[in-house]
Amino acid sequence: MKRSNYPAHAFLSLLLCPLVFLVGAPAASAADSGLKDTEALHGAKVAKGVFMMDAKEPGRMAHVLKVIGETSEGITKQGVKPELIVVVIGRSVAFLTKDRRGIPYTDQRSVTQIHDAIGKLKRMGIRTEVCGIALRGMDVQPDALIADAIPVGNGYISAIGYQSQGYQLVPVY
Repeated sequence: MKRSNYPAHAFLSLLLCPLVFLVGAPAASAADSGLKDTEALHGAKVAKGVFMMDAKEPGRMAHVLKVIGETSEGITKQGVKPELIVVVIGRSVAFLTKDRRGIPYTDQRSVTQIHDAIGKLKRMGIRTEVCGIALRGMDVQPDALIADAIPVGNGYISAIGYQSQGYQLVPVY
């Protein structure tokens, strides 16, 4: 049985890690941290993903939309073309209305962030679709949606259709 060098490697890592701080490494955001997704993107020319979003809390939805934008930027920085789509289902469709009917005052800032994030995603080439069944269930007319949110007949059909075109499903709940 071969002895593991793990304890020695762990000890050496503990000794060397503080050196990073001593040489004055600049603080970096998550997107610019130097971390790469080399194995995941190995050989890929295009990365296709469909985010199925059913966030019940607008702050979470705003955060996830921001992370989707960062994901697209990260894929691009690593030399791969992102092809991303967001499909909004469930109660979260209510956060996409122009008049914000029924949205509590305490959630208005997050809803503004959602609207801004969807506009930014559109400028990045990321389409946001909104499930027509969820709209009907929330009593929201398609023309009440913000301009950058595209109503579709059924969000599940969108997800299934995009998967049949090679997109990978990324569920967000």
